[in-house]
Amino acid sequence: MKILPLFFLAPLMVFASTTPKDIRTSVQQYGSNSFASKITAKDWSETIKKISTGDNEWLLLVPDLAPVVNLQQSNQLSGALYYALDANAKETLKVMSILDKHHYKYQQGTDIACVPPFDKITNGDMETYNRIRLSLLDAGPQAATCLWIMEGWVEEIKANEARKSS
Repeated sequence: MKILPLFFLAPLMVFASTTPKDIRTSVQQYGSNSFASKITAKDWSETIKKISTGDNEWLLLVPDLAPVVNLQQSNQLSGALYYALDANAKETLKVMSILDKHHYKYQQGTDIACVPPFDKITNGDMETYNRIRLSLLDAGPQAATCLWIMEGWVEEIKANEARKSS
């Protein structure tokens, strides 16, 4: 009879989500030498998705991740920060400013994370870009650099597309 309650708990344990605390523990456990190779693909994917939502608890994890990610993870992290601007521009900009103050092997802050992670513009990309642009306009003066970088990249893509079509 004591085993029966375990059957009900097992599904809960299998579907338990990764938390920022779990990832932070992995960063501390593995450090810059092996974190990038030790984190599971599932945990990394979930981390990127959560950061992309602009959730403050996950955004605060980014400065811990910056020194331990590899190049591919760094690119994914920058993309996640870009999308986080849509939901939580002010807090995302604060995180970017922390990254701007450090020199990590792969991860950068505003200069890279404000570049939209696409090189062709679809309708969905433009909708997201326009929402993020409005979020940045409401985020105050600290958003100016990010907005400038983002708008410059999109204008460059538009110019390249115009050259190709003419």
